[in-house]
Amino acid sequence: MKKITPFVLVIFLTLSFACQALAPQTSPPRDGIVITNCAEVVHGMRGMQTNDIPQTLYETGIKQGDEFDINDYFQVLPNLSMQQGYTIDYVLIPDSLGSFPLIAARPTDQAAYSTEADIKEQGVRDYWKYVEINDVEQGYFEFTTFYILSSEFYLVWHANYHDAEVVCDREAVDAIVAERETGDFGASFDKEQMKQIKALQNIEPLVKLTGTNAVVEVIIFSKWGGFYRMTYTISRSFPHEILDIQQENLVPYDCGILF
Repeated sequence: MKKITPFVLVIFLTLSFACQALAPQTSPPRDGIVITNCAEVVHGMRGMQTNDIPQTLYETGIKQGDEFDINDYFQVLPNLSMQQGYTIDYVLIPDSLGSFPLIAARPTDQAAYSTEADIKEQGVRDYWKYVEINDVEQGYFEFTTFYILSSEFYLVWHANYHDAEVVCDREAVDAIVAERETGDFGASFDKEQMKQIKALQNIEPLVKLTGTNAVVEVIIFSKWGGFYRMTYTISRSFPHEILDIQQENLVPYDCGILF
Protein backbone atom coordinates (compact mmCIF):
# COMPACT_ATOMS: atom_id res chain seq x y z
CA MET A 1 0.00 0.00 0.00
CA LYS A 2 1.43 3.33 -1.04
CA LYS A 3 1.81 6.06 1.53
CA ILE A 4 0.40 9.52 0.90
CA THR A 5 3.24 12.00 1.14
CA PRO A 6 2.72 15.33 2.95
CA PHE A 7 3.11 17.14 -0.39
CA VAL A 8 0.35 15.11 -2.04
CA LEU A 9 -1.87 15.63 1.01
CA VAL A 10 -1.40 19.39 0.84
CA ILE A 11 -2.30 19.42 -2.87
CA PHE A 12 -5.39 17.31 -2.18
CA LEU A 13 -6.61 19.56 0.62
CA THR A 14 -5.92 22.70 -1.41
CA LEU A 15 -7.96 21.41 -4.34
CA SER A 16 -10.73 20.29 -1.99
CA PHE A 17 -11.03 23.74 -0.37
CA ALA A 18 -10.91 25.42 -3.77
CA CYS A 19 -13.76 23.27 -5.06
CA GLN A 20 -15.83 24.12 -1.99
CA ALA A 21 -15.18 27.82 -2.50
CA LEU A 22 -16.16 27.70 -6.19
CA ALA A 23 -19.23 25.51 -5.71
CA PRO A 24 -22.50 27.45 -5.27
CA GLN A 25 -23.68 27.59 -1.69
CA THR A 26 -26.99 25.83 -1.35
CA SER A 27 -29.40 26.55 1.46
CA PRO A 28 -31.01 23.69 3.40
CA PRO A 29 -34.52 22.58 2.41
CA ARG A 30 -37.23 24.83 3.78
CA ASP A 31 -40.00 23.41 5.94
CA GLY A 32 -43.19 24.74 4.45
CA ILE A 33 -44.75 25.96 1.20
CA VAL A 34 -42.93 28.63 -0.80
CA ILE A 35 -45.30 31.31 -2.12
CA THR A 36 -44.66 31.73 -5.83
CA ASN A 37 -47.09 34.56 -6.68
CA CYS A 38 -45.79 37.01 -4.07
CA ALA A 39 -44.89 39.67 -6.64
CA GLU A 40 -48.37 39.52 -8.17
CA VAL A 41 -50.00 40.10 -4.78
CA VAL A 42 -47.63 42.88 -3.73
CA HIS A 43 -47.77 44.70 -7.06
CA GLY A 44 -51.56 44.43 -6.99
CA MET A 45 -51.77 46.19 -3.64
CA ARG A 46 -49.07 48.72 -4.50
CA GLY A 47 -50.84 49.58 -7.74
CA MET A 48 -53.86 50.79 -5.77
CA GLN A 49 -51.99 52.89 -3.22
CA THR A 50 -51.33 56.60 -3.59
CA ASN A 51 -50.13 59.53 -1.52
CA ASP A 52 -51.98 61.99 -3.75
CA ILE A 53 -54.52 63.07 -1.15
CA PRO A 54 -57.63 64.92 -2.36
CA GLN A 55 -57.35 68.51 -1.18
CA THR A 56 -60.69 68.52 0.62
CA LEU A 57 -59.79 65.35 2.52
CA TYR A 58 -56.42 66.79 3.53
CA GLU A 59 -57.97 70.06 4.72
CA THR A 60 -60.97 68.63 6.58
CA GLY A 61 -60.15 64.98 7.23
CA ILE A 62 -63.66 64.10 6.02
CA LYS A 63 -64.14 61.77 3.06
CA GLN A 64 -66.43 62.93 0.25
CA GLY A 65 -66.92 59.53 -1.37
CA ASP A 66 -64.41 59.70 -4.23
CA GLU A 67 -61.33 58.76 -2.21
CA PHE A 68 -59.41 55.49 -2.24
CA ASP A 69 -61.70 52.61 -1.27
CA ILE A 70 -59.68 50.32 0.98
CA ASN A 71 -62.06 47.44 0.22
CA ASP A 72 -60.49 47.31 -3.26
CA TYR A 73 -57.56 45.44 -1.70
CA PHE A 74 -59.67 42.30 -1.61
CA GLN A 75 -59.69 42.25 -5.43
CA VAL A 76 -56.06 41.08 -5.31
CA LEU A 77 -56.41 39.13 -2.04
CA PRO A 78 -58.98 36.50 -3.07
CA ASN A 79 -58.38 34.32 -0.01
CA LEU A 80 -59.44 37.09 2.37
CA SER A 81 -62.87 38.52 3.16
CA MET A 82 -64.45 40.58 5.90
CA GLN A 83 -66.48 38.95 8.65
CA GLN A 84 -70.17 38.91 7.79
CA GLY A 85 -71.79 42.13 8.94
CA TYR A 86 -68.58 44.17 8.70
CA THR A 87 -66.66 46.10 6.10
CA ILE A 88 -63.32 47.85 6.32
CA ASP A 89 -63.02 51.62 6.50
CA TYR A 90 -60.57 54.36 7.48
CA VAL A 91 -60.30 57.99 8.45
CA LEU A 92 -57.42 60.34 7.70
CA ILE A 93 -55.57 61.54 10.79
CA PRO A 94 -53.95 64.92 10.13
CA ASP A 95 -51.53 66.45 12.60
CA SER A 96 -48.64 68.90 12.70
CA LEU A 97 -46.23 66.18 11.54
CA GLY A 98 -48.17 64.97 8.51
CA SER A 99 -51.13 62.65 8.00
CA PHE A 100 -51.90 58.95 7.83
CA PRO A 101 -54.94 56.65 7.57
CA LEU A 102 -56.42 55.05 10.66
CA ILE A 103 -58.01 51.78 9.54
CA ALA A 104 -60.90 50.14 11.37
CA ALA A 105 -63.57 47.54 10.78
CA ARG A 106 -67.09 48.98 10.54
CA PRO A 107 -70.54 47.41 10.90
CA THR A 108 -72.18 47.43 7.47
CA ASP A 109 -75.34 48.99 8.93
CA GLN A 110 -73.35 51.99 10.17
CA ALA A 111 -72.54 55.06 8.08
CA ALA A 112 -68.99 55.40 6.76
CA TYR A 113 -66.55 56.86 9.25
CA SER A 114 -65.94 60.57 8.79
CA THR A 115 -63.71 61.32 11.78
CA GLU A 116 -61.90 59.34 14.46
CA ALA A 117 -64.74 60.14 16.87
CA ASP A 118 -67.03 57.94 14.75
CA ILE A 119 -64.98 54.82 15.58
CA LYS A 120 -66.76 53.89 18.78
CA GLU A 121 -67.16 50.11 18.82
CA GLN A 122 -64.64 48.36 21.05
CA GLY A 123 -61.90 46.52 19.21
CA VAL A 124 -62.64 47.53 15.61
CA ARG A 125 -59.27 49.28 15.30
CA ASP A 126 -57.77 45.78 15.33
CA TYR A 127 -59.30 45.46 11.89
CA TRP A 128 -57.31 42.33 10.96
CA LYS A 129 -59.31 40.40 13.57
CA TYR A 130 -62.39 40.93 11.39
CA VAL A 131 -60.73 39.42 8.32
CA GLU A 132 -61.58 35.82 7.47
CA ILE A 133 -58.89 33.67 5.84
CA ASN A 134 -59.29 30.69 3.52
CA ASP A 135 -57.42 28.01 5.47
CA VAL A 136 -54.64 27.46 2.94
CA GLU A 137 -51.02 28.62 2.86
CA GLN A 138 -51.77 31.29 0.24
CA GLY A 139 -54.46 32.74 2.49
CA TYR A 140 -52.09 33.31 5.39
CA PHE A 141 -49.53 34.90 3.10
CA GLU A 142 -52.18 37.29 1.74
CA PHE A 143 -53.26 38.08 5.30
CA THR A 144 -49.68 38.89 6.35
CA THR A 145 -49.10 41.06 3.28
CA PHE A 146 -52.36 42.87 3.98
CA TYR A 147 -51.31 43.43 7.59
CA ILE A 148 -47.92 44.84 6.54
CA LEU A 149 -48.96 47.04 3.62
CA SER A 150 -52.60 48.01 4.12
CA SER A 151 -52.00 51.41 5.77
CA GLU A 152 -49.32 52.65 3.37
CA PHE A 153 -51.41 55.18 1.45
CA TYR A 154 -52.23 58.87 1.93
CA LEU A 155 -48.99 59.27 3.92
CA VAL A 156 -47.60 62.77 4.42
CA TRP A 157 -44.25 63.84 5.84
CA HIS A 158 -43.31 61.91 9.03
CA ALA A 159 -45.83 59.17 8.24
CA ASN A 160 -43.55 58.11 5.38
CA TYR A 161 -41.34 56.35 7.90
CA HIS A 162 -43.95 53.61 7.45
CA ASP A 163 -42.40 52.33 4.24
CA ALA A 164 -42.10 48.54 4.60
CA GLU A 165 -41.70 46.66 1.33
CA VAL A 166 -42.47 42.96 1.07
CA VAL A 167 -39.48 41.44 -0.73
CA CYS A 168 -40.62 38.57 -2.95
CA ASP A 169 -37.47 37.31 -4.65
CA ARG A 170 -33.94 38.11 -5.79
CA GLU A 171 -35.34 40.33 -8.54
CA ALA A 172 -36.99 42.50 -5.88
CA VAL A 173 -33.72 42.68 -3.94
CA ASP A 174 -31.89 43.81 -7.09
CA ALA A 175 -34.53 46.48 -7.71
CA ILE A 176 -34.05 47.84 -4.18
CA VAL A 177 -30.27 47.95 -4.69
CA ALA A 178 -30.68 49.75 -8.02
CA GLU A 179 -33.04 52.30 -6.47
CA ARG A 180 -30.57 52.98 -3.65
CA GLU A 181 -27.75 53.45 -6.17
CA THR A 182 -29.56 56.33 -7.85
CA GLY A 183 -28.90 58.53 -4.80
CA ASP A 184 -32.29 60.16 -5.29
CA PHE A 185 -33.30 59.50 -1.69
CA GLY A 186 -30.51 58.88 0.78
CA ALA A 187 -27.39 56.79 0.90
CA SER A 188 -26.40 53.81 -1.22
CA PHE A 189 -25.47 50.48 0.34
CA ASP A 190 -21.83 50.26 1.38
CA LYS A 191 -19.49 47.35 0.57
CA GLU A 192 -20.29 45.38 3.73
CA GLN A 193 -24.03 45.79 3.18
CA MET A 194 -23.68 44.68 -0.43
CA LYS A 195 -21.79 41.59 0.73
CA GLN A 196 -24.63 40.76 3.11
CA ILE A 197 -27.24 41.42 0.42
CA LYS A 198 -25.53 39.10 -2.07
CA ALA A 199 -25.46 36.39 0.61
CA LEU A 200 -29.21 36.58 1.26
CA GLN A 201 -30.88 33.19 0.90
CA ASN A 202 -34.43 31.89 1.18
CA ILE A 203 -35.86 35.22 0.05
CA GLU A 204 -39.22 33.94 -1.15
CA PRO A 205 -42.03 33.94 1.46
CA LEU A 206 -42.74 30.65 3.20
CA VAL A 207 -45.85 29.42 5.00
CA LYS A 208 -46.12 26.39 7.26
CA LEU A 209 -49.42 25.15 8.68
CA THR A 210 -49.30 23.44 12.07
CA GLY A 211 -52.16 21.92 14.05
CA THR A 212 -53.59 25.22 15.29
CA ASN A 213 -51.41 27.94 13.79
CA ALA A 214 -49.88 29.20 10.57
CA VAL A 215 -46.29 30.42 10.52
CA VAL A 216 -45.50 32.96 7.80
CA GLU A 217 -41.91 33.89 7.04
CA VAL A 218 -41.33 36.94 4.84
CA ILE A 219 -38.50 39.38 4.17
CA ILE A 220 -39.26 43.09 4.27
CA PHE A 221 -37.16 46.15 3.51
CA SER A 222 -37.31 49.61 5.07
CA LYS A 223 -35.15 52.59 4.19
CA TRP A 224 -34.94 53.19 7.94
CA GLY A 225 -33.80 49.75 9.07
CA GLY A 226 -32.76 47.60 6.12
CA PHE A 227 -33.70 44.01 5.33
CA TYR A 228 -35.54 42.02 7.99
CA ARG A 229 -36.74 38.45 8.08
CA MET A 230 -40.14 38.60 9.77
CA THR A 231 -41.88 35.54 11.18
CA TYR A 232 -45.59 35.82 12.03
CA THR A 233 -47.50 33.17 13.96
CA ILE A 234 -51.23 33.37 13.23
CA SER A 235 -54.07 31.35 14.74
CA ARG A 236 -55.94 29.25 12.19
CA SER A 237 -59.26 29.64 13.99
CA PHE A 238 -61.36 32.77 13.57
CA PRO A 239 -60.89 35.45 14.79
CA HIS A 240 -57.35 35.15 13.52
CA GLU A 241 -55.00 36.43 16.21
CA ILE A 242 -51.42 37.39 15.44
CA LEU A 243 -49.91 35.42 18.29
CA ASP A 244 -46.25 36.32 17.79
CA ILE A 245 -43.98 38.43 15.60
CA GLN A 246 -40.25 37.76 15.41
CA GLN A 247 -37.78 39.84 13.45
CA GLU A 248 -34.17 39.31 12.41
CA ASN A 249 -32.24 42.24 10.94
CA LEU A 250 -30.41 40.59 8.03
CA VAL A 251 -28.85 43.74 6.57
CA PRO A 252 -28.87 46.83 8.81
CA TYR A 253 -29.26 50.05 6.83
CA ASP A 254 -30.43 53.63 7.24
CA CYS A 255 -30.90 55.98 4.31
CA GLY A 256 -29.83 58.93 6.46
CA ILE A 257 -32.93 61.00 5.71
CA LEU A 258 -34.67 62.79 8.57
CA PHE A 259 -38.08 64.32 8.04
